[in-house]
Amino acid sequence: MNAHEMLRQRRGDWDALEDLLRRFSSNHKRAHATPEELSHFASLFRSVCADLDRARAQGLSDDLVDYLNSLAARAHNIFYVAPPTQHGSIIRFFKLTLPLTIRRNAVYVAAGIFLFYAPMLATIGLAASNEDTLYQLIPKKMLENYEKMYERGHKQGRGETQDMAMTGFYVKNNVGIAFTCFATGIFFGVGSLFFLVFNGIMIGAVVGFLSNSPVAMNLLSFIAGHGPFELTAIGLSGGAGLRLGFGALITANRLRGESLRLAALDAVQLVAGAAALLLAAALIEGFFSPSALPMAVKFGFGGVCTLFLFFYLAYWPWRQGRARLETEGAI
Repeated sequence: MNAHEMLRQRRGDWDALEDLLRRFSSNHKRAHATPEELSHFASLFRSVCADLDRARAQGLSDDLVDYLNSLAARAHNIFYVAPPTQHGSIIRFFKLTLPLTIRRNAVYVAAGIFLFYAPMLATIGLAASNEDTLYQLIPKKMLENYEKMYERGHKQGRGETQDMAMTGFYVKNNVGIAFTCFATGIFFGVGSLFFLVFNGIMIGAVVGFLSNSPVAMNLLSFIAGHGPFELTAIGLSGGAGLRLGFGALITANRLRGESLRLAALDAVQLVAGAAALLLAAALIEGFFSPSALPMAVKFGFGGVCTLFLFFYLAYWPWRQGRARLETEGAI
């Protein structure tokens, strides 16, 4: 191969790398890159290094060798440079990174939330229409025990020591459920699908049974505040598990390991968002939900939390994604 033949065959990849280098000319722009863009950049970088070795080995023109050496050096500096410490990185994660990840994985997030909420709502409806069938899911004695838990209500509130202890319990319990919905997704998404539906049915059975009992308002006022965050976090964790599982199943012409690695990057970010929701839910459930505040306040707070989730999971990812596309179009 002479210099002219190499230029004709490889110029497309070199130009593509030049384009990415212009876009990644600052660490700030590199921080906005998607996993797919970084993977493509790495692939082009490796191919240019191979072209440089080939040009040197075959004694091609000095101009070509110098050009490839310069291109490889510039790519090396961008690829291996440590990202600068960013102030407010946590704020940036929740304001930009997580919403963009949700938008990029909207199908998985929507599927996770649907697979959890749909069985839960269906089971609540079943409790209202056919209570005998409900007892096939959960023993009647267990449901009656739940009913006794809410007989007293929370008009007197609860002691601070007990609030602290229960908050720790809620964190452990909720994280356990969410982690199961996420981690079992590695089995090509089947585990996440099963545990999302299973937990939706179990929670729906309890809520449906108690909603038809005299303690219904005590229960509903208790879960109104933390329920939106806690339940949505479980669905989001399941969506992360589905992303992980389908990353192993559908490789899109990548090596399976590479496909799984890219899926894991998105899945971990989704789980981080779910963890934040679970922490907020545990604090609310530990201190606010069992308080002596009027039911109207608790229901009002729950409504605000629900509206926030609609805004953050639906509108905000769309808005940030659109802003990102407009910015990239201006580059």
